[in-house]
Amino acid sequence: MARVLIVVTSHRQLGSSRLPTGVGLQTFAAPYYVLTEAGVEVAVASVQGGEPPIDPLSFGEGVETVALERLTHDTMAMAMFRDPRPLSTLSADEYDGLFFAGGHGGMWDLPDNPTVATLIAAALDAGTPVAAVCHGVAALCGRHPRTGHPLVQGRKVTALTTQEEVELGREGLVPFLLEERLVELGAVFDEAPVFTSHVVTDGSLITGQNMRSADHASRSLLAALAA
Repeated sequence: MARVLIVVTSHRQLGSSRLPTGVGLQTFAAPYYVLTEAGVEVAVASVQGGEPPIDPLSFGEGVETVALERLTHDTMAMAMFRDPRPLSTLSADEYDGLFFAGGHGGMWDLPDNPTVATLIAAALDAGTPVAAVCHGVAALCGRHPRTGHPLVQGRKVTALTTQEEVELGREGLVPFLLEERLVELGAVFDEAPVFTSHVVTDGSLITGQNMRSADHASRSLLAALAA
């Protein structure tokens, strides 16, 4: 049985503001159900361990999904979400795939995190598929621990676009604009119209543009596991 680790943020506040943030719950719900229903064993980790915060932008008209609705009534799945292991206690060779969930919180504790970068570098070096969606793509903003090169250098990726961040009204609250940072690090950035589902696959790396891309990215990861 294949094993996949879903990684979520532990960060709960938008910078110096008092506004709450955390995990985009849709971007956890989609891989959880796509993978488990295909017989994949799922584990959950957060950057610090312990119950992760939920981004309020997970809820509201036009953003709630069937998977999210199902998750909020699924006692077993929510228990798993609320009790993730600390990422520092895990290694890439324990899993057949990685999935980095979204949510604004990831803009603080995923990039430039040596534990995150080491995990991703080990997976990519081994050809293990790595998927990330929305702000979860911030996990790719680190550097390879051995070569020092950006993890995204020369790779085709997508993520939440600058225009989408502006439309969410968070451009002045995040520490950097994800699209711009990825380009600065040498990524080839690809995007679709705002808030449409869009996934880019480059070898074993799978990235989704926004929360609406979570289902597509999850199915792309499932296909990579089958291959």
